[in-house]
Amino acid sequence: MRIILYLGKGGVGKTTTAAASAIRCADLGYRTLVVSTDIAHSLADSLDVPLRAQPVEVAPNLYAQEINVVEEVREHWGEMQGYVGNILRRQGMSKAVA
Repeated sequence: MRIILYLGKGGVGKTTTAAASAIRCADLGYRTLVVSTDIAHSLADSLDVPLRAQPVEVAPNLYAQEINVVEEVREHWGEMQGYVGNILRRQGMSKAVA
């Protein structure tokens, strides 16, 4: 398994590059998942298919999804808070601070 991340300022072509790379990998026979966490949700536009939070098969070997980060944080905030709190407590931070 390989994970490729496209990072950078807005408007530099991350989504376009990620979509093109994913299509190429799928064309080469690799089972590929391309994921966007951008609130603009432009991956669906790049692939010209509707996407949702769960992976959708958009072509042979190619799956795509758009994650709503704000919604996911709201839904899982308690779990995240507990996880980070446990890490901080293991490092010696008091429960009140962690």
